[in-house]
Amino acid sequence: GAEDIGARYSMAQGLENNMPRLPKTFIETVRAGEQSGALEECFKRLHKYYDKTAKTKAKVISTLTYPAMVIAVAVIVVIIIMVKAIPAVGGEMGTEMPAVTKGLIAVSNFFVGWWWLILLVLALLGILCTLAKRTEKGRVAISSFSLKHAPLRRLHSMSAAGQFANTMATMLAAGLPVPKALDVVSQVIGNYVFSVGVREVKQSVERGRTISESMEEIEYFPKMLTEMVGVGERSGSLEQTLDVIGAYFDNEVEVLTSRLLSLMEPIITILLAVVVVFLLLAVYLPMFSMYGSMA
Repeated sequence: GAEDIGARYSMAQGLENNMPRLPKTFIETVRAGEQSGALEECFKRLHKYYDKTAKTKAKVISTLTYPAMVIAVAVIVVIIIMVKAIPAVGGEMGTEMPAVTKGLIAVSNFFVGWWWLILLVLALLGILCTLAKRTEKGRVAISSFSLKHAPLRRLHSMSAAGQFANTMATMLAAGLPVPKALDVVSQVIGNYVFSVGVREVKQSVERGRTISESMEEIEYFPKMLTEMVGVGERSGSLEQTLDVIGAYFDNEVEVLTSRLLSLMEPIITILLAVVVVFLLLAVYLPMFSMYGSMA
């Protein structure tokens, strides 16, 4: 490691050879800093970039923790009731039962008798999804759906746009030429079709077109992102403009996530209340009918 860096390689080359799991953004920024003689500034820029990224991820995870735990506990409780309580109630009741109770018992019997089939189907779906992500068509279909048709498509689109702007600003600040910066950005962005779009922009830029003109041809790029890149190019302040628009998209992602979670909590509460009322009706209606017939 250290001998390679000191004797044969630059720091970036040594990091790339000895620590292959380091992000491409980090390695290319270090390489650009070495070439431009501004390595200290590049490290400061990397600190700012990764600190911002880590804080954004932490906020999203922390806000999703409570709803996820509530849903998980609710699912476990419903499964226990369906597998243990409902069969016992069905065995104690007579043949004359309300339709809601019969339906619930039928669902419970299905879970008890075919639980292995449910697990098998879920496992197969997981395997198919994993295999699809490894194929070109599958990755394109999944990524396109998340940006164009998914219920949270606006959130996915803004997240990818913010990632593009922040990473591109970091690369340009490190001194990378635009084509190389676009190449690094295409390898960093998580959404596959967005990444492919960035590679197409790079190829177009290498043919002599501007970044904004090239971006206009990609349907997955938000219009605001393309327009702001054009403003930055025309004013000669592309790096600063990308910083501003990146911060805007990050803030929009945070605000939208907060709004979704604020809506999710009452929705979860209502759904749980509906499930509880349904279970209570299924269990107690036969009892009321039985007591009425005895009276």
